[in-house]
Amino acid sequence: MNHKVIFLLVKDLKQKLTKLVSIVHYHFSHKEHLLLITSDLKATSYLDNLLWETPQDSFLPHIITDKPCEELIVLTQEKKNLNGAKYIFNLSPTPLFLPKPPKIIYEFEDLTSLPKQLLSKKRFQAYKEAKYPIESA
Repeated sequence: MNHKVIFLLVKDLKQKLTKLVSIVHYHFSHKEHLLLITSDLKATSYLDNLLWETPQDSFLPHIITDKPCEELIVLTQEKKNLNGAKYIFNLSPTPLFLPKPPKIIYEFEDLTSLPKQLLSKKRFQAYKEAKYPIESA
């Protein structure tokens, strides 16, 4: 098994956004394909703006698509690996199970609200039952 899920503990929105941007920046600077899967158009639009505006002194080039592509950073609502990424940030409320799992699936262990905390626990449990290796960070 050459894949794992990393749950990132976040307790507030600022911490959540900082971790998200730092992971996108890390993979972009290492020229590694990263896919960010959002739950809906509103979340995609929010993330799109965040990546164009953060960090303040630069931006993180990316595209929004629902079609296969070669771009390094891709935002989508499709639960498909559109850019052949080895790293996927699942920002949807349900776990991500693909026919060919990526090397790393990032998830938030989201303590910003009770509903988000419960969704995080459900995703954790689903990965555990599917015998995915899980780490916390």
